[in-house]
Amino acid sequence: MNIKNQKGFTLIEVLISVFLLSVGLLAVAAMQTTAMTGSTSSNNTTLSSQLAEEMVDRIRVNGGSAPNIYGTLDTANCTGLGLVDPALGDCTQWRDRLQSSGLPGVTGTVTVVPDSPISKTATVTVTVTWGLTGTRSTRLITIIETWLA
Repeated sequence: MNIKNQKGFTLIEVLISVFLLSVGLLAVAAMQTTAMTGSTSSNNTTLSSQLAEEMVDRIRVNGGSAPNIYGTLDTANCTGLGLVDPALGDCTQWRDRLQSSGLPGVTGTVTVVPDSPISKTATVTVTVTWGLTGTRSTRLITIIETWLA
């Protein structure tokens, strides 16, 4: 092989390789952003599920034989709903927990359907809604016995 014929890389080859490298690095950066967004979304969903479960536990423990006292609970207006204790106290405490959770624009609601699906039970639906630009929500539905009092 003749040394005089070896001239190295041309400027075009170097530019193409730099371009391909930059496209690959941009793809990695976009993938990182997508992964972080997905992780935040998963964290918010897990947190909202835990907060909904917390309210179901409050109803199960404090509601006793009358979980229907929680039937109109909405954390946007705890005092204006005519709630009585322990539902009023649980509403204000749950509202404070929701607001300190870090979920943006979070609210919580509870609906109770007594004697559903059978007598001496109640179907309780707890919904946690959050989000500033797009609304997301977690809904937890459970059945509670009401004959134990």
